[in-house]
Amino acid sequence: MNNTVFIPTISDLYQLSIKDYKLGCNILGEAFRDDPIWSKIMEEQPDKFNTVFGVPLKYCLRFGKVFAPSRDLEGLAAWIGSPYTNMSIWRLIISGAFIPSFQLGVNIGQKIFQVFSVIEKDRKEFMKEAYVYLYVIGVHPSKQGQGIGTKLIRSMLEILPKHIPIYLETETQDNVKFYEKLGFEILNEIKVPLFDLPMWEMISNRE
Repeated sequence: MNNTVFIPTISDLYQLSIKDYKLGCNILGEAFRDDPIWSKIMEEQPDKFNTVFGVPLKYCLRFGKVFAPSRDLEGLAAWIGSPYTNMSIWRLIISGAFIPSFQLGVNIGQKIFQVFSVIEKDRKEFMKEAYVYLYVIGVHPSKQGQGIGTKLIRSMLEILPKHIPIYLETETQDNVKFYEKLGFEILNEIKVPLFDLPMWEMISNRE
């Protein structure tokens, strides 16, 4: 069965291009500085907080789409469709995502691998058919609480065919409640390796 999903264009959102890359990294870096898992991963090298988000940005700019409310990039959501959700070395190289990955260094790279290899394994187990992966979403702290995250997700829910689910992971109970209000349900709750912190794996339910 063909499980290829191409991310649709959303006309009322701004679609990022490579020229927005640096600002996009900055926005996500600020959005995730207090995240329980990312703050642990980056605690020894906080100066690389923006660099770490260069990987999903470059990857999704090449194989998916990244949207923001406007050119000001108050927040952004990076989407990828199957089968490109499986980030191979070749795809990392083609997208240019290998460069920020290399810049992070061995220490951070090992932490990311330990934390996210389990999550990637779960995603492959749960999502065997066509789906869309919300790789990362973040809103600048100065713009939070204004409905930006809701707009970014709801716009995709409204345009994506209902038979194609959206899969995501999140690290806080507050985020779980946020996604549940948008129609997502919990598939699995895990304790991530290395830090013994919770993470929730969720899927959209639009039936």
